[in-house]
Amino acid sequence: MLTRRTILGGGAGVAMSSILAPRPAAARVALGGESPLRWVVFYGQTANEDVLAGYDIVILDPAFKGSLARIGKASASVCGYLSIGEIRTASPAFASLDRDALLEENPSWPGTRRVDIRHPSWSASLLDQQIPALLSAGFKGLMLDTLDTPPYLEETNPSRYKGMATAAVDIVQSIRKRWPDISIIANRGYAILPRLVDCIDAIIAESLLTTPNLAGTGFVLADGRSVELQMRLLEPARNRHPALPILTLDYWDLSDRDGICRIYGRERALGHHPYVATRLLDRVVPKPACEASL
Repeated sequence: MLTRRTILGGGAGVAMSSILAPRPAAARVALGGESPLRWVVFYGQTANEDVLAGYDIVILDPAFKGSLARIGKASASVCGYLSIGEIRTASPAFASLDRDALLEENPSWPGTRRVDIRHPSWSASLLDQQIPALLSAGFKGLMLDTLDTPPYLEETNPSRYKGMATAAVDIVQSIRKRWPDISIIANRGYAILPRLVDCIDAIIAESLLTTPNLAGTGFVLADGRSVELQMRLLEPARNRHPALPILTLDYWDLSDRDGICRIYGRERALGHHPYVATRLLDRVVPKPACEASL
């Protein structure tokens, strides 16, 4: 899952200028793999806004302090991070949330609580508070994270968490219905992807080709079976007509330029739209020289 949560609370045949731009629901068009997308996910608070404006899709933390209007002045679709299945205790929305909606802390992310998304307080928080705040701040779309958490909880304890996966689908569908013109990008959420493909505009396949090494000090290439599994899980996105854009996010040592080029090349060969970054996602990483012609 994207490292952005560590700082939360303080990511064919149409013109590139129209990629993921706000549009009426009836006119929403998913892109095929023929037009390369330039996208970036950045969770720092400041960055060169003119550089960000050069991307097609820009995913930012809500705490970003720059001008969203300046970034989106050309064709960039600027999306704000939104956690669906968990919440940071430092988030402004945490204080007003009904405590009955809160579950245990995520042991992998201290300061982050899992949420019973079936509770009315949570859907009200998302739909009536958090999303309106993001859109009022100038974001033109949303990047939905932690979509894996609800189905994971239901799988691990079916009797206690029955209906969590369906509740996650209901929330995403409610977002689309209430805001038909905004861009919606899902991070993973493979267990519920077949039910989401018609109401999202793109999906992020995080850590498709790379994975942390055993020492936890860097990254190595994922084994073939892991990649094959994710490719199978992404089939609903590829099989939708038109196909849903697959944005890939891989982590790598930025000093290894040849390695980064190989990752980009392999993702492009798979029909994906790649971005390679550092795990903290706290810097904007330019595309490698091997991508110059794209």
